[in-house]
Amino acid sequence: MRIPVDRILAERRWIAALVTSGGVPRRDREDVAQAVIVAAWIAVEAGRYRPDPSVAPRRAFLGWLFGIVWRKVGHHVNRAWVRREIPAADPWSARPEPPRDDELLLDARERLLAVRIAISWLPQRDQQMLARCAVGHGIRDIARALGMPSSTAVRQLHRARRKLRWLLRR
Repeated sequence: MRIPVDRILAERRWIAALVTSGGVPRRDREDVAQAVIVAAWIAVEAGRYRPDPSVAPRRAFLGWLFGIVWRKVGHHVNRAWVRREIPAADPWSARPEPPRDDELLLDARERLLAVRIAISWLPQRDQQMLARCAVGHGIRDIARALGMPSSTAVRQLHRARRKLRWLLRR
């Protein structure tokens, strides 16, 4: 199945959020996102995009694209040549430049989008539990609203948080 390049480019913000959540350093994020787009386009041109007809088209496309992002981010982060430090001629005189407000805002937006994406991958019940907890409801209120014992609510909330942490680390 052939899809237009514009459809891949339309997911650029989603790709950038996944690259950010994958632990790619800020200086390399744009390059990795571009590598993902090029790899996806090459795969489509080579006929390697074959979605499962039983899955919704958008979900199938995003799942396929997620696999490409996951591989590209993993290859980038685990490469030996990826610099962990920036060399300086006189390291004692170097002072880090404070981040600009627009950089902080952009990073916050990317992290928020990464959290939203991770939450969307959780089951509906986990999403409900995390949402109720986030707005300040206690365990008893959550358990009562979802019709379960408090001990079950504690366990399920713990599992939902663990799943969310795992999704955000990926």
